[in-house]
Amino acid sequence: MKTLHGFCSVGFPNCFHMGITQNALTANFPHMLEEQSRHIAELIKHAKSQEARCIEPTAEAEAEWVATIKEKAMNNQDFLEACTPGYYNNEGKPEKASAWRRTIRGGPSSSTS
Repeated sequence: MKTLHGFCSVGFPNCFHMGITQNALTANFPHMLEEQSRHIAELIKHAKSQEARCIEPTAEAEAEWVATIKEKAMNNQDFLEACTPGYYNNEGKPEKASAWRRTIRGGPSSSTS
């Protein structure tokens, strides 16, 4: 999966993703989903004010965001390999995290610059 800011993907107009893929991670998952839903509502509000019928990122913007994810992503591979088997490490068999599965380190309020 490739996105722009974890929300939109090229080829899927007006489709919004929610969750931790290419986005920020917080311990309070419902709070994170609430923040994301507010962000999506603002995107829709802005599109309506511009009389736009479609929200879809450009391929260039999406590629730039994926590059940012690769540069700033949290690398917790060592932790996942040492952790007790469970949900987060595929029951003790973690795969190398690809760029499109990573989250931005620092949490939802942090700057990516």
